[in-house]
Amino acid sequence: MTTPSKSNDTPSKQDRTPGKQTSVTKHPNPLTTLQEDEPVANAAPSSVLPMSCTPGMSFSSMTFTSSPAQCNMGGSDCTPMSTPFRARSHLSSAGKLRLVNEQEKLVGDINVNTADNQVVIWGTDVHINDCKCLFISFLKQFHLNVEEANLEGVDLSKAFYTQKLKEIHLFKRSFLNVDCAHIKQIDKTMYNQLLSYPQEVILIFNIAVNELFFTIYRDDTFPHEIQVRPYNVDMFKNMRCLDPEDIDKLVTLTGMVIGSSSIMPEMRSAYFSCNTCGFHVQVEIDRGQITEPSLCTSCNKAHSFELIHNRSLFADKQFIRLQETPEEMPAGQTLVTVTVVAHNDLVDAVELGDRIPVTGIFRAVPVHINPKTRYVRSVCRTFIDIIHFRHEKTFTAEGRIEDQTTNDYEESSSLKFSKERLAQFRNLSKRRDIYELLSNAIAPSIFGHEDVKKGILLQLFGGTKKNFINTGRKTFRSQINILLCGDPGIAKSQLQQYIFRLVPHAQYTNGNGTSADGLTAYVTKDPETGQLVLQTGVLVLADNSICCIDQFDKMNESVRSILYEVMEQQTLSISKAGIICKLNARTSILAAANSIDSQWNKFKTIIKNIQLRTTLL
Repeated sequence: MTTPSKSNDTPSKQDRTPGKQTSVTKHPNPLTTLQEDEPVANAAPSSVLPMSCTPGMSFSSMTFTSSPAQCNMGGSDCTPMSTPFRARSHLSSAGKLRLVNEQEKLVGDINVNTADNQVVIWGTDVHINDCKCLFISFLKQFHLNVEEANLEGVDLSKAFYTQKLKEIHLFKRSFLNVDCAHIKQIDKTMYNQLLSYPQEVILIFNIAVNELFFTIYRDDTFPHEIQVRPYNVDMFKNMRCLDPEDIDKLVTLTGMVIGSSSIMPEMRSAYFSCNTCGFHVQVEIDRGQITEPSLCTSCNKAHSFELIHNRSLFADKQFIRLQETPEEMPAGQTLVTVTVVAHNDLVDAVELGDRIPVTGIFRAVPVHINPKTRYVRSVCRTFIDIIHFRHEKTFTAEGRIEDQTTNDYEESSSLKFSKERLAQFRNLSKRRDIYELLSNAIAPSIFGHEDVKKGILLQLFGGTKKNFINTGRKTFRSQINILLCGDPGIAKSQLQQYIFRLVPHAQYTNGNGTSADGLTAYVTKDPETGQLVLQTGVLVLADNSICCIDQFDKMNESVRSILYEVMEQQTLSISKAGIICKLNARTSILAAANSIDSQWNKFKTIIKNIQLRTTLL
């Protein structure tokens, strides 16, 4: 364990080695390493990994060789930097964040143990070398059981993650998805370290997987470092349950995507050049702050550096807004939203209306009262740094990727079925009463309405889209629109609620409180960038899904007129606040309305009973 210094950083006379001087070098980032003018006996040097890399983001400062992975702590090992914002109550708050060597004798504020020299993450008992060796051993030895192997389609005789490394070698992927349940099954200590200190431990995992990869594939020329993306953690959080105890920890939550910002470049490494002598230096970005060198070490001139943008390194960044799903919202409460941040290949990985579980690190940053001053508020702004998306939307029989152009945020975005499940599907398809069997499975608690359920079943399957654009004709839609009309109290709304819970990306709204902006889109100011952005309504969020509209007869006529373009052209034209665009609204409308006299009159026509425009019907 490390002991914070109670005095200055200068070692005491009793602890100094004769003829050797020891000094502690202070860095602008919250990391301090022991440097020696002459090496202390049995002290192994360690190199520092600049903390400019965020989980889920590539880091250019690391270099990996093709030498075999070694479990002894050597000078080539990269040690990740500690998270500066974590409060650790068992240590003094005045101590500096640093990586230290554990040793028996106290040299300044460093514990010296000449028999066992190991590097640990400051404030923890996590030995970097042990953690790296354990993860390499896990990658080499973990095997799936028979059922999981059949779902994944892998060889049982070989280690699961070595086969994943082979896929990375063949398809040139830059990430390795690791199931945290597998880590917990092998080593619970390493699993707990990952949950408690994800920023540091994930960087150790990245070092380990790259060493193992280049040990197996020595001649491979990989353009990027392989990144480990853990998922399926036990710390599954509801948006309402996020609290200060979860800051800087690995969490998983589920939400619906309601908005996203445009992709913006974020500087990860700044390139400075001296205007006098041309000397250049590369500066890593520390927690979003660019530290300009104050003195040129070549010509000794102060404040002579200029930032060269076209030689700096940038990463893609995107803000995504997640909203609490309606089924998780308590009664009488409003929906909660959370901001998540995606980097590099995780940007543009989701669409509006997607319901996805997100694994990431819960962050908290102070808010400045005035950008020009150093004073901050006591209330922090929170967000989640995304590490992994788990997005399942494509159904395939063999569990393979249907579209090879799918995003790289997930190795497979398809639902995988076991052989027994596939056999059940084949047996069902051979039954002559399959139509009645499936229709009776819709809202089984509602008795009767066989014809209504069959119509909704056909709407769920849809038709066949026909594209005649090449011949000069228009495209024929495949979506079916249904209007349920009848007496009150015959379970029309219950059928809609069942379909809303059954179909992914489905949206539900009530005609009484629905406005035109709620159906289409509205313009608002992005709190992160300050720019005007378009927030989409339920029709766009239900793209490629079903939009359930209850109390359709109570809806304003001007609001109902918006549905003409949606039901016919499957698009939605927007022209607001200088934003002119056409959005896709390929949705099926399932509407419900009461008759004009709250009772269906058999002696009147359908138009007179509903009192809706003929063009809409």
